[in-house]
Amino acid sequence: MNNIIPNLSVALLHDDMLDKQGKVVTTSLTLLDVHDIARSARTFGLQSFFIAHSLSTMRTLASVLHSHWQVGYGATYNPNRKEALSIVQVVAKLQDAEQELLQRFGAPPKLIATSARPGAARTSFADMRTILRQQPAAPFLLMLGTGWGMSEPLLNRADYFLEPIHGVADFNHLSVRSACAIMLDRLMSS
Repeated sequence: MNNIIPNLSVALLHDDMLDKQGKVVTTSLTLLDVHDIARSARTFGLQSFFIAHSLSTMRTLASVLHSHWQVGYGATYNPNRKEALSIVQVVAKLQDAEQELLQRFGAPPKLIATSARPGAARTSFADMRTILRQQPAAPFLLMLGTGWGMSEPLLNRADYFLEPIHGVADFNHLSVRSACAIMLDRLMSS
């Protein structure tokens, strides 16, 4: 059975994040995140992976990386990386990704928030998977936070708030790229 859900995209966000002290900050772009999230997104059939950063220097860095693997030496050196990064789109802010999906689908995307912190009113992965499949014409955008997670105002913009990922230990501090792979597996698998 084909489990591809063409209406789901992912956005790696760097603005309106929290630091260790709970202060709202802009985080740095991590190139490992770009590579690994692109590979996960492509593996699970997503059409778009947005990298949103307000700083032009960070967008330029992401664009140089993208170009290297799409048209530079990297495109011939590692065709798998070229394919994975083919779905990357660099934007200045979350609203740019929303606008791109609005143009593509003719409707604004439903935002899906994520957080490792516990809280009420969470959507299970199974319920979210059902929602995605029941609304194949509606765009959805899975927001991934960096640093110590998304600020409350950003979380409050979401239409859905996924349950946290729990392991078997009390420790719960996955990298965003690891968390993304787990979430996509849970959302896309039967």
